[in-house]
Amino acid sequence: MPLRRGWNKVKGWFVSLLHLDDSSHRIALGVAVGAFIAVTPTWGVQMLLVVALAWLVRANKVAGIPMVWVTNPLTNGPIYSFCYVIGQALVGGPGLGEVREALAGFSDSSLGWGELGRLWLAMMWHAALPLWVGTVVVGLAGGAVCYVIFYYGIRSYRRRYGHHPLRDVTSDDAPGSKKP
Repeated sequence: MPLRRGWNKVKGWFVSLLHLDDSSHRIALGVAVGAFIAVTPTWGVQMLLVVALAWLVRANKVAGIPMVWVTNPLTNGPIYSFCYVIGQALVGGPGLGEVREALAGFSDSSLGWGELGRLWLAMMWHAALPLWVGTVVVGLAGGAVCYVIFYYGIRSYRRRYGHHPLRDVTSDDAPGSKKP
């Protein structure tokens, strides 16, 4: 039952995107911004970042916010591990095993606070760059894929069912489109 409820929420969110009073481009760009921010390690401020970045690129702010809910306590580990591996392949850095060993050091009660602090700083210094590079690469790729899927999906739906015919069928504010 919880899976069905979750699926119904996703379905409801997608249907609400189809009926937002905005162009396909701005809605899809909002989703792409949300997908990008969702994988960055910016917990606690992700929704604010989506609104700010969407405002900067003139995207729909509402469309991107639910995308950040992809990263949550259940999904953080797999998502950030994957992003870290991508970043490590691009810029180097300690392997996931080394990071796990360093984290295990935090549970060692024989270490003093100063040693724990130095260990934490050393680990974060060496692990932060691969993590950020990986999340930016994965976020850009995921955002691009989301943009294409949502842009064409929304346009197709609106053409088929006659929703926003003047805004989405004859003229759109997508880059490169000509306005009448």
